[in-house]
Amino acid sequence: MPPSGTRRAPVWRMWTAALLLLTAACTDDPSPSLPGKTPAGLPVAPAGPDTRPALATVDVDTDDKARLELVGLNRYGPAHVLVQIRITNLDDDRHNPMHQINDHVGDRPDFKHATGIALVDTAARRVLSPLRTAGGCVCSTDEDGYKPYLDPGGHKTFFAVVPAPSGGARTTTVLHQMGTPFLNVPISDEPPTAPPGQAVPPPVGEERNYPIEAHSEDPETEVRDDGREVEVSISADVLFAVDSADLTSAADRLLRETASRIGGGAVKVEGHADSTGTDEINDPLSLRRAEAVAERLRALVPAATFEAEGLGSREPLYPNDEKEGRRRNRRVTVTFTRTPTAPSPAPVATTGTSRADGFTVAPDPLQPIGGGLGVLTYTVTNTNPKETWRHEMSHDEGWQRIRFNAAINVKLADGDRGIRPARYTVRDSSSRANLCLCSSTSGVWIGANNFDPNETKHFWALLQLPSTPGTTAEIADLPAVPVSVQGP
Repeated sequence: MPPSGTRRAPVWRMWTAALLLLTAACTDDPSPSLPGKTPAGLPVAPAGPDTRPALATVDVDTDDKARLELVGLNRYGPAHVLVQIRITNLDDDRHNPMHQINDHVGDRPDFKHATGIALVDTAARRVLSPLRTAGGCVCSTDEDGYKPYLDPGGHKTFFAVVPAPSGGARTTTVLHQMGTPFLNVPISDEPPTAPPGQAVPPPVGEERNYPIEAHSEDPETEVRDDGREVEVSISADVLFAVDSADLTSAADRLLRETASRIGGGAVKVEGHADSTGTDEINDPLSLRRAEAVAERLRALVPAATFEAEGLGSREPLYPNDEKEGRRRNRRVTVTFTRTPTAPSPAPVATTGTSRADGFTVAPDPLQPIGGGLGVLTYTVTNTNPKETWRHEMSHDEGWQRIRFNAAINVKLADGDRGIRPARYTVRDSSSRANLCLCSSTSGVWIGANNFDPNETKHFWALLQLPSTPGTTAEIADLPAVPVSVQGP
């Protein structure tokens, strides 16, 4: 069963026979002939150094030292994009970038394919991964495990064929697993060419995309927004007295705030409990609480239809072995279709520097990338006279519950709410995994939060843009620092 949000297209394992098969059997194939090319793909480019100019450049210093240059971002037919990234080894030792540019989606890393090249579809709030066939992704491949190794100063170009962002987007943000994304890069309409020494397959395969969940929270509510659905979890401790399903006086303000987000349509209201008590107590109480919230919201939003359900303690968001986890699990969750809203003007503050414990953190201006999302890049410097770990960078805030460690300990202030890094959610027939849209500190990046004396490293996080002025950031448990938002 494919992950959520996939669409299957025909998969041809023999590229040389693709044109005959398409002509004979697939008159409704969504992959058209390319301008000046056949569906057999792009011919092998002559081997040799890749001397094409870079569209954008990112230097990587969180683990192995490398320079990444985006040398191609071209439409490959009307529905796909060919992404090409040139990686140069700036380290003193040989290293294999194929091990670093693969993604973390599957149960086991795929070290033979450049699966980690992806695009951000801001209009649909999705991460777009390379096409997949029975033989792997439609991207650069390493069959013998040795070719991608780079000597110091050496370079190699990697490619991936990815679905085009929705809505006819003219620019996109390119993810690559190794470091800071390439932000807001124009997509070229010029016919693409293959990277040196490689053949690019046709844009035919299974499309995979994953919802981006933006997250904000305060002590009373948590909001998750994946661009399609909004999920508001309201603390049951504020809505109700202990063992009661009667709304408190404080509940009216929270429910009015929630109602203001609902435009209409079907709304699902779920009551949840922590693990204390029995199902015989928790199930009916959580149902009565969901019904009470639904009844009040129905009066506030008569254009919507409401369905209430009590789930007891069966779907915890947080571990029940901690007091704070149990408090957050006692909630009523209201889920509804997202209503498009005009973007708020970007708040502006003065970017500063935060210092503590021999570490300095300096954020760059928050860069909007569309769809109410932005990317925060920042540096962390160890000013201690000895090698020092900053473990707090990977401190898990609980809601993330991500599969792999990452530098997730970032929070923007949005009034009285805190904005955490976004994540993307991968589902298949047997599991669900959340992955942080931020710098990794796991896998080949283990030790990214370990600093030599006077060493500076670059990190990033994708977040929902704040809507209030005076934005500050708390990073790795260091004191809050003002952050500016880059204008158009």
